[in-house]
Amino acid sequence: MTGASQADVEHFVRGTLGCGCPDEVFRSMVVSRLPAFAGRPPIVQLLVGSRLLIHVVAPPAVEPANGWIEQLAANGRSTRDRHGYNRFRLVVASLAPVASARELTERFARAVVGDDKAHLHFVGTDQLPPGLEATARQGEAQSDLSRTVAK
Repeated sequence: MTGASQADVEHFVRGTLGCGCPDEVFRSMVVSRLPAFAGRPPIVQLLVGSRLLIHVVAPPAVEPANGWIEQLAANGRSTRDRHGYNRFRLVVASLAPVASARELTERFARAVVGDDKAHLHFVGTDQLPPGLEATARQGEAQSDLSRTVAK
C-alpha cells in the first residue's frame, strides 16, 4: 500500500467529503484495515484527529446485498459512540457509479434516522488518497494492520 500524505487525506476529507474540520484535527491520522467479517465487506478505517471516523468500502459485487449498508451504518455509529468520536462518515468507493446509490442512500438514512453526525458518501476510486483506493477492488486481500499516516 502506498502511503497517503497528510495533505492528501486533508484534501479528501475537506474537499471531497466536505468536512469543515479545524486544522488541529489533521495533526493525527491513523489508517486501519478491517477484514471482511460475517457478510460485511472489508473496510479501510481512517481516524482523523481522534474525532472523525471514516469507513471506506467497496460496494458488493452483487446488488442488492441484503443489509450490508445497514450493518455498516450500525457498526460505524457504534464505534463512533463507543470511542467518543464526533462524526462517522461511510464512504462507498467504486470504479463506476453505484447503480443502486439512491436505494442505498434511502436505506442508510433509515438506519441512522435522527443521527445528524452520520453521513454517507459515494466517490470514485480516483478521488481516494493513495492507499485507500485498494478498497474498491473486490477480492483483494485485506489485513488488519494499522498504520499512522501523519502526526
